[in-house]
Amino acid sequence: MRLRATPSSLACALWISGVLNPLASVAQMSSLATGGGLHEEEARFLPGLYYFHKGCEYYQRREFDSAMQSWEIAAGWAMKDAQYDLGIAYFRGQGVAVDRPRGIAWLALAAERKDDAFETSLAAAWDEASPEEHRRANEIFRDLSKQYSDAAALSRAQNHFRSEVDQITGSRVGMPGHVNVWTRTRGSLDGASYKADLEQLAERNFGKLPTGTVDVGPLTPLIDDRSTGSEPIIPR
Repeated sequence: MRLRATPSSLACALWISGVLNPLASVAQMSSLATGGGLHEEEARFLPGLYYFHKGCEYYQRREFDSAMQSWEIAAGWAMKDAQYDLGIAYFRGQGVAVDRPRGIAWLALAAERKDDAFETSLAAAWDEASPEEHRRANEIFRDLSKQYSDAAALSRAQNHFRSEVDQITGSRVGMPGHVNVWTRTRGSLDGASYKADLEQLAERNFGKLPTGTVDVGPLTPLIDDRSTGSEPIIPR
């Protein structure tokens, strides 16, 4: 099974038959311009989404170090598309030295919210890897999870977003009457529309989480510090 590109995702879809030529998704081409459609002002609300798209821009310009750095920043703000692109980049050695265990670990983090396409890519990568790569992937996954898993990053990112949005009006109870927001790049905007746009962008960053459960299911490696680390991140 091959790692597959995910055109329905916001991810850059780095796997293109081994060619360093990332594809823009339909969403990027239709509505997201430089900086992913986020100006520097909006980056204060959603740094995860902003740095994800900055990473895509760097990658397309073959500035791979900057791309990886931007995606790691985005990953720390709970941006799963950035974690996915890091996973593909490391697993296939696209713009960075091949590190298949690290790639699998990033793919496992990306699949944490049970996105079908991300889970499929994780399964494909796992099938290609050796037992030793499985063991190492679990070690890296445990380490990365401390900073980049939803348990560590999602609440921080959501709280940051809400705190910044609240400052639009200085109110935590909504938009009081008609308010205009002035932006350096776009001038005066209707406050309610501006806020609604930000909420839509937030959905792209935070995604739709599984309902009815608080665990992340089979993507969590069932190992502890005393284990050999050989158990799979995903079930066989």
